[in-house]
Amino acid sequence: MEELEILLKGVSDSYSDFVVGVMAEARSSPEKLDELIAFIKNNPEATTSDIGEWTAVNIQGIDLENPPELVLVDDEPEES
Repeated sequence: MEELEILLKGVSDSYSDFVVGVMAEARSSPEKLDELIAFIKNNPEATTSDIGEWTAVNIQGIDLENPPELVLVDDEPEES
């Protein structure tokens, strides 16, 4: 995980929430860690968006051609 953190911090448009978020994704799917590290190493010009897309497809299993419907929920209680 230390290698991943170093790689993520080295991304050209890296920021702290990006690093924390991708690290959390990697912790939730340790079987994908080596693939993620390889993707970053093989794509040194990858941006945070590129890496986010990779994690969405390869870790979260989201089909970008047919993404799940976004459902907005208002958790605020109604005023009476």
